[in-house]
Amino acid sequence: MVDEGDQRRDWSIRYANLLLDRAIEAPSGVILNLATLLDSTALLDLVKLEEGKGSRTSGYSSGDQKGERPSGKASQAILQVKRVVQIMQMFLGDGQFSDATGICRSVFRSPQERTFLRALSLRFPGLLALPNYPLDQIVALDRVGAIDAETLRYGRNCRLDAVLIVPDEGDPVAVFELDSRYHDLPENAGRDAMKNSLIAATGLPFFRLRAESPESMTTDEWYALLSDQVLPHLDLGGRIRCRQAAYSLIPC
Repeated sequence: MVDEGDQRRDWSIRYANLLLDRAIEAPSGVILNLATLLDSTALLDLVKLEEGKGSRTSGYSSGDQKGERPSGKASQAILQVKRVVQIMQMFLGDGQFSDATGICRSVFRSPQERTFLRALSLRFPGLLALPNYPLDQIVALDRVGAIDAETLRYGRNCRLDAVLIVPDEGDPVAVFELDSRYHDLPENAGRDAMKNSLIAATGLPFFRLRAESPESMTTDEWYALLSDQVLPHLDLGGRIRCRQAAYSLIPC
């Protein structure tokens, strides 16, 4: 192992060589300390030279009061500067790591949800697209007939990947679920069946969409899929109703 004292002396010698080569400049006090440490006569001569520059600069300064202006390097003061280095350690990870340091997190649980909702908003600009929306906000679970306790408990904790609603009125228009291989597992098939039955009771269009490569799907590709597979099956005529026309009238 390299001794710490030898390493310090090695760096001092390198610093001295830079000073002697006039590659860098330093105050005379710093050069004097370095000359004492290295027992260098060349550095002592450099100290005398720097002190001579200082006296000449002082002479110019006094002469400046009489109207004389210093010229050249003698008029430039030596500035000591420190170099500040900021180091940041980073590692590869998915988007969820960006929320790991705080309590707040994104409403999207995957990049697929983010790109899909952007395409949904662009394809249906007159409607409001909401991500990860609670199912019991659009389904009155207590009015669904023939529902068992397990399905009721699931419905109260279930979230939908995306919902299209009418702005201001809040009427749901369509429900979307982004499927993946995760939904092929036997334990998830039962939950999907409960979700299907609850949404079927509302009569809302329910679209389960699955992409071959969810991570690589772009907004344009989702937009094209919505135009081809969703738009022909979406009927807005019977669902758009205005509650603001008269508060005493109840929509049928």
